[in-house]
Amino acid sequence: MRAARSLHLKKHRREQRCFLVEGPTAVEAALDAPAVTLERIFVDDRVSLPAGITAKAAARRVDILAVDDRTMHSLSETRTPQGVVAVAHFFDQAPAKLVEIAGDATRPCIILVLHDVADPGNAGTLMRSAEAFGAAAICCGTGGVDPYNEKVARASLGSMFHVPLVCYDDVSELRDALVASKISLVAAEASAPDVRSVTLPKRVALLVGNERHGVAGVPADAIDARIGIPQAARAESLNAAVAGSIVLYEIARALDVVPGSSGARTSAT
Repeated sequence: MRAARSLHLKKHRREQRCFLVEGPTAVEAALDAPAVTLERIFVDDRVSLPAGITAKAAARRVDILAVDDRTMHSLSETRTPQGVVAVAHFFDQAPAKLVEIAGDATRPCIILVLHDVADPGNAGTLMRSAEAFGAAAICCGTGGVDPYNEKVARASLGSMFHVPLVCYDDVSELRDALVASKISLVAAEASAPDVRSVTLPKRVALLVGNERHGVAGVPADAIDARIGIPQAARAESLNAAVAGSIVLYEIARALDVVPGSSGARTSAT
């Protein structure tokens, strides 16, 4: 139990290469993901566990342990625990795996890159958008929020388990993998040309930067293009999750990877 509680801290998550998944939706999503290994599931002894979780845990031979209310509160990061917390193993892949993940280099592909995104709510929301708009992978830089932070997992509502996760230490490492996969790195930037008017390549990695500093920390020569969203003159800048999600949708629509999209404004490269 002590080892599980210690996973609230990034240091111990890294040491154990495990993290906590909280809530029935996220836990069931983790059980559905072949790439994710769960060690055990803790359930509040006053709560009836959803039948789906019970059956899937049994099928995957994951132990379910009943705990009292005090223990559940110590495992949860929320004021009102949802009654279910699981311990899961890290499942991210190396950047070199992008060639395999991205597949046929002649086919359209979208990848989401969260570079220095600091807010876990933003990161989790963008993961949900990545799944909704057909992203092939989500890449996270180590300078931003830990993708295994419990708040990220909660905000993603299970999407982080449905889309392959890639973690990278340095932009150059990611860039090399993208080049090998024939994918262009396109940055979302407030002052950049309207995403709707830009001719995009068929294989795009959308780079979403830090909430305050944007993509300023990324070498200019690593970015192939910059795209933005026009706003009314008096409007404040958009939240990173909102802006990134809008741009993701527009890219997905242009590449014809979501139902009913037009497939317009794409180039062969």
